[in-house]
Amino acid sequence: MLTVETSGLKGITSFTTYDGGELKDCKLKEYNLIHTKYGDLVPQYGNPGFRKKQLAALSFYKNGKIKSISLEQQTEISTPMGILPAELVTFFEDGSINSLFPLNGQISGFWSEEEEGKLAQKLHFSFPFGDFCAKIIGLRFYPDGRVRSLILWPNERIIIDTPAGKMPVRIGFRLFEDGSIKSVEPAEPFLIETPIGSVNTYDADALGIDADKNSVCFDEKGRLISLCTFDIITVRKKNGEKEIIFPTLRPGLTTEYEKVPIKLFFDTDTVSIGDTKSIDYNDSTKAADYNDNTKATDYNDNTKATDYNDNTTDYSGDARAVNYKIAECTFLIMRGNYMETKSCGDCSSCKGCM
Repeated sequence: MLTVETSGLKGITSFTTYDGGELKDCKLKEYNLIHTKYGDLVPQYGNPGFRKKQLAALSFYKNGKIKSISLEQQTEISTPMGILPAELVTFFEDGSINSLFPLNGQISGFWSEEEEGKLAQKLHFSFPFGDFCAKIIGLRFYPDGRVRSLILWPNERIIIDTPAGKMPVRIGFRLFEDGSIKSVEPAEPFLIETPIGSVNTYDADALGIDADKNSVCFDEKGRLISLCTFDIITVRKKNGEKEIIFPTLRPGLTTEYEKVPIKLFFDTDTVSIGDTKSIDYNDSTKAADYNDNTKATDYNDNTKATDYNDNTTDYSGDARAVNYKIAECTFLIMRGNYMETKSCGDCSSCKGCM
C-alpha cells in the first residue's frame, strides 16, 4: 500500500485539507523519499522554473494513501507495460498505478508545446492489435495493471488493427479490460462499413488531451456503436418521405465558423443520427430547390439519442438525435468535404462552406 505518515513529511510550504482535517495535498521545499511498489520516488520540491507546473507535489486520498506524485525530475517507473519515464504518476486507492505522464510541463508564453515536444521520447509499445513507436502524453491503467487508454502526443500518428480494419489513429485509443479496442480516433477520414452503408468517419473537433473519449466506438464483441462523419446522409422512408442530413456550422474560436460533424449511434436494428441540421426547403437562400416530397427532419420532438451506458463517448448534453429503423429506410451516403474551408463572409447567397 502507498501510505505516508504525513507528520513525517519535511518542508511543507502549503497544503489543503478535507472537511474532516485530513491532508488533501501539499507543496514541498525539502527532499522527501516516497517508497512505492513501483520504486522510490522523490516528489517535487525545488524551484519549478518556467517549465514545470506549480502543482501540489503530493495529493492524498482521505485515508492518507497517496493519490498522485509530481516528481522532482523525470524518473523511470516499472509498470505493467515495462519501464517508462514519468514526471507525474497517479494511483488508485489500493496503491496500484492509475496513470503515468512522461512529461508534465506547463505550456505558456515562456515554454511552447514545440519545446516540450523536443523533450518527449518515442516509446515502443506492443499490443495484440499492433506494435508501434510514438511519443505519448500519458497512459491510463485499470486497477489490475492492464492498459485502459493511451494518449498520443499532438500530431503523432500510429496505425493499428481495429474491428473496422487497419486504421490510422491520432489522439489515442481506449481498451476494454480484456485488451480489446473500445474506442479510437481516426487520424484522417476513414471509410467504415456500417449497417446503413459505407461512411467516412472523422471528427475534426475531437478533444486532443484525453483518449478516454473517442468518436469511433465498439462493444466488447467488436460491433460498431458510434462514429462521427462529415458525409451527407439521405434517408428515404417507406412512405416516400425523404430527409437530408448534413453537417452544420457554428461560430468558431479561432475562425468565424467551424464545422460540426454528424454523430451516428447504432443499435441492433436502429440508427440514431444526432447533432445535425436538416435542409430548410422553404429557405430561398439555399442554392438547390427541393420542391419534391422531401421533408425536413423535425427535431422538435422528444426523440433522444440511444444511451449505450458507457463512459467512452458522452453525447447526451444538448445533442439532438432522430432514430430510424434501418429495415424501414433506404440510406444514401454522399462523401462530404473534408478539406478545411474558411467562410467567405457572404451567407446571403450561400452554397455551403461544406
